[in-house]
Amino acid sequence: MQRRRFRYAPAAALAAAALALAGCNGDSDGGGSGPYGAPDPATSESATDEPTDDDDGADGTDDTDGGDETDDGSQDEPSGRVAPFPADTSRDTQAAAGDIDLLLVEARTGRHEGYDRVVLEFTGSGTPGWVGEYVENPVQDGSGLPIEVDGEATIQVTVEGTRYPDKTDDYFSPTVLSVEGEAIEEVDVGGTFEGYTQVVVGVDDGDAPFRVFSLTDPTRVVIDVQHTED
Repeated sequence: MQRRRFRYAPAAALAAAALALAGCNGDSDGGGSGPYGAPDPATSESATDEPTDDDDGADGTDDTDGGDETDDGSQDEPSGRVAPFPADTSRDTQAAAGDIDLLLVEARTGRHEGYDRVVLEFTGSGTPGWVGEYVENPVQDGSGLPIEVDGEATIQVTVEGTRYPDKTDDYFSPTVLSVEGEAIEEVDVGGTFEGYTQVVVGVDDGDAPFRVFSLTDPTRVVIDVQHTED
């Protein structure tokens, strides 16, 4: 808050000024609406709600470039402060719903202030389901071969309600994504097997808090991993 400077004045003038200032400052204990007693917006914090369908690039701002966007549900939090989002290290699940028929067409990553993000984009219908959890030794669905990604811990997210591509589909082939992030080092985007798509996220500093949620228009499954303090 900007400080005001006062010049010295005779006692009577100084007393009048004090009375006037007291009248302006009447709600200082109760959080008045003026500059006195109101919370300083540069230092206030508020918890955020779950992101809405308009977030994560639906308005034209992409979620992958690590820029100063507000597509993560942060509701324009003050610069330099990161509003918290609900995340922990426990198992995260949601059941698929609707006329489910989804095809993976895009996978991308990005670094943001306070967290790293993985976005899986789908075409088709229905609401995807998922199981996200920390696992010690992830293996490929179907083959049982070990999945190795850089990092001290691994989060496995299995998306339910996905299908194998047809010959004419624009399918995102299985691949490994390198991440220039703080929490995530590498992401293994696996193939689709019997209605499930498997993704393994390599986390840098052990078991960091994470969350999984879905967005629409287009349909996406988002994985956020929080940065941990040193």
